[in-house]
Amino acid sequence: MKKRIKLVVCRALEHILNPLVDKQTEIVVLDIALHLNPKTLRDRLNEEIERIEEDDVDILLGYGLCGRALEGVFSQKSRLILPRVDDCVGAILGSRQNHQQMISKYPGSYFMDPEWVNSELDIFVQVNKGIERIPVDRRSDIIKMMLKHYSKIAFLGEKDENTESFNRCQELAEKHDFNLISINPDYSLLHRLISGPWTDEHFVIAHPGEKIPFF
Repeated sequence: MKKRIKLVVCRALEHILNPLVDKQTEIVVLDIALHLNPKTLRDRLNEEIERIEEDDVDILLGYGLCGRALEGVFSQKSRLILPRVDDCVGAILGSRQNHQQMISKYPGSYFMDPEWVNSELDIFVQVNKGIERIPVDRRSDIIKMMLKHYSKIAFLGEKDENTESFNRCQELAEKHDFNLISINPDYSLLHRLISGPWTDEHFVIAHPGEKIPFF
């Protein structure tokens, strides 16, 4: 008999995973800001898992390793299933290998899903927080310093000038003298997270009482 599933997902992937599950499936959505402290995210995940775990339930985790925050997460009653990727970008690109290939092909890229534009995952929003406290003549240099590791915006979707998110990325690229590239997402890994199969190559499975290992 197939077990029931429950889903614990980062808000960064909610818009992709939520439509893939039945309306009866219990979903827990956690804030992106929890990533700022891996221990805080790990503790919160363990709290939520303890709250919803059941013997006949598999808990699917809409995360990657996320700065090792998922390392050590466990359940006493449920099996945990986690995509074998480093973060949400790898999940959207379909595998850790695909992610690494894109990083090598397009070095200096900041990856941007259309739903992340103007959100907590938008680095251009983050670098402007508190900028009003900086003298006007220093603001440009401060922002350049904060963005020094990036030279491209990698838009995770098709180029479509009719969409607000793509147009916003075009504006940001021009403003900061970045290149704008478009990369097609591959949602197959996230579909398999919901429906299976959960192969060892693409998923980490932690049985009841086992902690998610570093991978």
